[in-house]
Amino acid sequence: MRIASTTKRTSQAGSLYRLIYCSRNVIARALPGADVHEEIRAILEIARQRNKSATVTGALLFTASGFAQVLEGPREWVERLFEQISADPRHSDVMVLSFTPTERRCFPDWPMGFYGSLETADLLADFLSASPVSPRATTGSDMLRLLEKVVRQEDMWIAA
Repeated sequence: MRIASTTKRTSQAGSLYRLIYCSRNVIARALPGADVHEEIRAILEIARQRNKSATVTGALLFTASGFAQVLEGPREWVERLFEQISADPRHSDVMVLSFTPTERRCFPDWPMGFYGSLETADLLADFLSASPVSPRATTGSDMLRLLEKVVRQEDMWIAA
């Protein structure tokens, strides 16, 4: 999936970029009988390895209904990683909320921070239940604030 950026192509390829997206959780449908917690651990393990080597940082929110993720790093790496993420069959309806240059990282210490559970309140349910043809009120900034809010303390994250 190619990312349509609202920035000019003349910007430096190595500049810092932030991509924010959300998608529907379809693990149970894509992998019947799979242990969802093991799938999430596998996602995190691979993401942390790839991101660390690519100097990409970010955060992943997982709920029963979906995923929301922030990726921050050099443009070419963020685009490459997002193309791989988009092809993952464990989610669907991938929607880019924002892809812009940024001057600072919001999650500088985590190759991939994580917050989420099937047992807690579903922070994405209302957003993901919106009709695909209706305009969505949530923006990349809204999703970024949500992720920053739920990760207030480092102990809320699975250790890197």
